[in-house]
Amino acid sequence: MNVSELIEQQFNVKTVYDINPEVSAVQITKTKVLSYNPRRVSFVLINLGSDHLLVAPDAKVSLTRGIYLVPNGGTLSMVWTEDFEMPTFEWYAIADTNPCNIMVMEVLTQ
Repeated sequence: MNVSELIEQQFNVKTVYDINPEVSAVQITKTKVLSYNPRRVSFVLINLGSDHLLVAPDAKVSLTRGIYLVPNGGTLSMVWTEDFEMPTFEWYAIADTNPCNIMVMEVLTQ
């Protein structure tokens, strides 16, 4: 039995995943990295850039308001079993002085 079958057996739901569903870089201005999606059960956001990022579950993200992701691998992960509805929210990010590449992986119910 593979993992997707185990998930379906335990939670009675099928899942799919996507990589960088919205954008692959965060700008020095507010950038939407994930749209609201009630089917999203988890995501991982990784800062691949050489500058720090701040991310927030609303459009009020700024350089002084958000979750700080360090350069070269800073990571934020959310899963509904621990973070409740937060993975479904619209997420925004902003880079400090230089645009930063990101990798976003999400898991959705089908």
